[in-house]
Amino acid sequence: MTDTDTPRLLLIEDNPGDARYIEELLDEARAFSERSIGPRADRPSTDGGGVNAQQPSEPDGAPFVHETRLEAGLDRLAAETLDVVLLDLNLPDSDGLETLQRVVEHAPRIPVVVLTGLRDREIGIEALRQGAEEYLVKDDLSPDLLIRSVYHAIERKAHEREQKRYETLIEEAADANTIVSPDGTIKYATPSVRRILGYDPDELVHRDVFSLVHPDDEETLRDAFETFTDGRSTAEFRLEHADGSWVVLDARARDLQDDPAIGGIVVYTHDVTERRERERRLKQQRQRLAAINQLNGVVHSVTGAVVDRSTRTEIEQTACNQLAASDSYEFAWIGTADPRSQTLTVNAQANLDGCDDLLPPTDADESRDRPANRALKTGEVVTVQDVTTDAEYGLQEAGANHGFEALAAIPIVHEDTVYGVLTVYSARTGAFWREERNVVAHLGEIIGHAIAAAERKRALMSDTLVELGFHVEDAITAPDGTGLSDPVELERVIPVGDDTFLIYGETSAASVETIRSLTELVEAWESVSVVSEQLDGVRFELRLSSVPIMSEVASLGGSIDDARIEGRDIQMTVHLPEEVEVRQVIETIDDRYDTAELIARRRIDTTDDTSERLQRVWADDLTDRQRTVIEAAYAAGYFKWPRESSGEDVADSLGIAAPTFSQHLRAAEDKVFGRIFDDDPSSDEEAT
Repeated sequence: MTDTDTPRLLLIEDNPGDARYIEELLDEARAFSERSIGPRADRPSTDGGGVNAQQPSEPDGAPFVHETRLEAGLDRLAAETLDVVLLDLNLPDSDGLETLQRVVEHAPRIPVVVLTGLRDREIGIEALRQGAEEYLVKDDLSPDLLIRSVYHAIERKAHEREQKRYETLIEEAADANTIVSPDGTIKYATPSVRRILGYDPDELVHRDVFSLVHPDDEETLRDAFETFTDGRSTAEFRLEHADGSWVVLDARARDLQDDPAIGGIVVYTHDVTERRERERRLKQQRQRLAAINQLNGVVHSVTGAVVDRSTRTEIEQTACNQLAASDSYEFAWIGTADPRSQTLTVNAQANLDGCDDLLPPTDADESRDRPANRALKTGEVVTVQDVTTDAEYGLQEAGANHGFEALAAIPIVHEDTVYGVLTVYSARTGAFWREERNVVAHLGEIIGHAIAAAERKRALMSDTLVELGFHVEDAITAPDGTGLSDPVELERVIPVGDDTFLIYGETSAASVETIRSLTELVEAWESVSVVSEQLDGVRFELRLSSVPIMSEVASLGGSIDDARIEGRDIQMTVHLPEEVEVRQVIETIDDRYDTAELIARRRIDTTDDTSERLQRVWADDLTDRQRTVIEAAYAAGYFKWPRESSGEDVADSLGIAAPTFSQHLRAAEDKVFGRIFDDDPSSDEEAT
């Protein structure tokens, strides 16, 4: 309602004389005032029944309506738009201040002017305390007093609503605003600080704002304060919440020291904690994705080193160099454990010049609680997500000195063999979570596989080998407690995946039956089958579900040249390149067999004459027909996949039957592979 609008009044008065008197005062006020309340639509009766009782209802929008009972007045308030209520407290259906309370509860937004008698002045004053905007003594009424009281009541109620709206906005605002003196003393704080910062506004008054600022941000805010006096300025800083946490505030300020109503610097702050946290998480996600991509590059690099026939030293150094050169990591080193001293020896490192405190100590007692030692002990990746808050390993000082926030210690393993541990450092807080942790764990497996492959290659290509002879007592026991009846020669172990291995060997038919009975007693022995029968015995295949000793030795870079079971004992000869750690091989065999005894150790010379042997088998062992069949099959694309020619096609081109082609081909293949694997061409009768 504007100042020129005519307010609509509801008079609730049961006394006809008082009602008529008030109406006359309003009419008189209308006649002498430009701010007219407007004419009556009709006049109320004087028999106490009120306008509604004796006359038709006022038309909608009439500026003055009258009711004689409270309930009828409340109905009016609910049904029509009214601007003010003139209320007599003593009505037929309600009495005293209860009448006011019911009107205020029913229509809290409409101002109420209470009408009292001379003896009711104290009640009028109490009515003001309970929600009335004005109280008027009926005997003192005048047109001017009545009209002024009506308008004042309307304006005061409107002001109250505006004030309440303002207070609500301030309370619910996402801003915490203060008035601060130039030295940082808080002079005033808006009520919203209670919700945003957890403080009662009065708690902050007279406090030094810098005492609440994060130490790392204090200088930033002080610099901003120096510019606040020059006009508007902005800053972002962390302020301590009442619960001890940190709230990130984006602040701007205006110097209003010369304004008498303010007398200080007004600081407007907006809580951006959640936004900064979202930005931090997004940044971490991007960093982790970048780290994973770079890790994949390291994996490819290490795999490439294997293809290039790299040595173990080259593989380890390549992994460290690639990690330290990436944007996601700062340093890396690879170490192996010394079983006697219980310390770690560094094999390769990158970017660690001047960082001796990051390398493993030489004292075994000092290294027990390092992440690298725990990773070796448990076989699991060990991570420290934030060294600044980590109390377990005490890396806070090292992290601060060398600029890293997180680290991961990754076991380097292949099958059951642990080759060492890779430790990598990152300047990113929260590195090595989820996907990144999985990738670095896989990197440890890749490096382990690469080292195992390199050790096997070195064993095959070495000219000088270390030969170890072992005797193991009571290694094999038959169901009746006796050993195998006849010797068993073990020829070859072949891994077929999913922790499954095939062992091929030769023995007598009786011993094969004993081995078959052992498959029912030994959990890892799954089945045995006869491959072929020969004059001096049978060749058999034994399927196992755990890593046999032959495969363990191979993963260390060695090979079991021969193994023989006699009775319940095993005799075996192990060949190792000179570079292989002999002690580790001996400990591996001792761990598998308690009764293992090293009975021989010597160096032997050997050469890789595989190429010469293949040339001999091609020139000397194959018949002319076998060479012809192989060459024709190769030229026709028989060995490609998918095949370009079938066996029948090649046989037709040679003018021979398909079975004859297969017979020549199989005989030739047997001789070639025999030279490769056994250096002993097949003695079977050759096809002609």
